[in-house]
Amino acid sequence: MGIKYSSQKLKFKLPKLSNNNYDNNNNNKQKSNSMIMNKEEEMILINDEDKDLKFYFNSENNVHRQHNHTFLKKYLFKCNISSPVNENLISGGMVLDIGCGPSTFLLEVAGQYPNSKFFGIDIEPVFPQEIKPSNLEFKLADMFQGLPFPDNTFDLVHLETILFSITPAQLDFIINEMVRVTKPSGYIEFVETHMTCRNKGVGEKFGLLLRGFELVANSYGADPDLVLTLPQLLIKNPNIEDPNVIFKELVLGRNGGKLGVIIQDVFNWFNNSSESFVNDACKQLNITKEQYFQLVKDAFKEIDSTFPETDFIRIYAQKK
Repeated sequence: MGIKYSSQKLKFKLPKLSNNNYDNNNNNKQKSNSMIMNKEEEMILINDEDKDLKFYFNSENNVHRQHNHTFLKKYLFKCNISSPVNENLISGGMVLDIGCGPSTFLLEVAGQYPNSKFFGIDIEPVFPQEIKPSNLEFKLADMFQGLPFPDNTFDLVHLETILFSITPAQLDFIINEMVRVTKPSGYIEFVETHMTCRNKGVGEKFGLLLRGFELVANSYGADPDLVLTLPQLLIKNPNIEDPNVIFKELVLGRNGGKLGVIIQDVFNWFNNSSESFVNDACKQLNITKEQYFQLVKDAFKEIDSTFPETDFIRIYAQKK
């Protein structure tokens, strides 16, 4: 028994793509000795006729960028949900998405499973207010104040792209709340992106930009590497079974094909960050705002000539 781990490194058939260009600095990920590792590799041909990649590129709108991120993850994992809840949701189940944002994920699955009921919560009302499926509801709520639902309510509780910005104590609280509102034999599922200045292929400028992000996160008690310890934290919870972990690794930028370009657009939020983040990053890196935006420009130009790898991770576990 233990963590069930599978890793898939997506390769792209592209001109002049050479592993010799990778920066082979320290990129070791700590993994439990109890993990069951099944390595898979898949060659994907990305071209202009690819019908599955219908994304908006280079969007200046953060909501569009979040939509892109959701569709990208659906494409990578070949599904919206990895937890084995398909039969329950076909017959009629209950699903909660925490921090739902513009609700791309919920709009997708609510249409896919019309007999099930879906709920989304967020601290800000960025979700659809009027035009939405009849089986989808939203609530304004702060996850850190507890989930506003009774015990044992949902077949699936879903959370994504949050671990880079929360503290370990907050994560422990959220896990307990997710488990509390999940039905026995139901599932909790996390979907996260992991990339730091220590990842393979990261150049000097982009590495410095990522380091600034890490320092800002650390200054608030958050840890961008928290997703790598999540499986071990889940194992410690007595109310859930051993988790399943799926890694998808691919290259950021044009050297990663269309997927890489989409990821680069997601990371382009560095150009459109809040003023508070820019101020914090400047403080941590000891640079001016002008130097910060020049660094962003140089970093994204550098990406075109490097092969920075990023990880997409989906983790799910069943409640006992």
